[in-house]
Amino acid sequence: MAESPVLTFKRARTPHYDDPQAVGERVREARLAAGLSQRELSFPGCSSAYISRIERGERIPSLQVMREIARRAGVSEQVLAFGVDAIDAGVSERIRAVEAAEAGGDKAERVRAYQALSRAAAKAARGIAP
Repeated sequence: MAESPVLTFKRARTPHYDDPQAVGERVREARLAAGLSQRELSFPGCSSAYISRIERGERIPSLQVMREIARRAGVSEQVLAFGVDAIDAGVSERIRAVEAAEAGGDKAERVRAYQALSRAAAKAARGIAP
């Protein structure tokens, strides 16, 4: 009895960025807009030298590093990765405020942050409703 051949298919990779050079330029722009030096933007696992290489387009950060750079620079991952924000700017800003409130705020601060997010989401929805 002959064994049937095993077929394997490689899953297409979905990149988390568009172009290394463009990502580097956006990281640099976001860092400067946030008033941070490369050293201030660095964190364990991502040295200032590595950030310099990212900004020159020589390295592509992992998704986790991209997320942390975006968080520290105060921009969305989508802006760093593709140059556009996938969600409304007001909603994006309110999401960052919620994250900050969750990280260190008291209950009242978290409630205010979520209420502001709700208002921003409702406003964005009115803008796209038919």
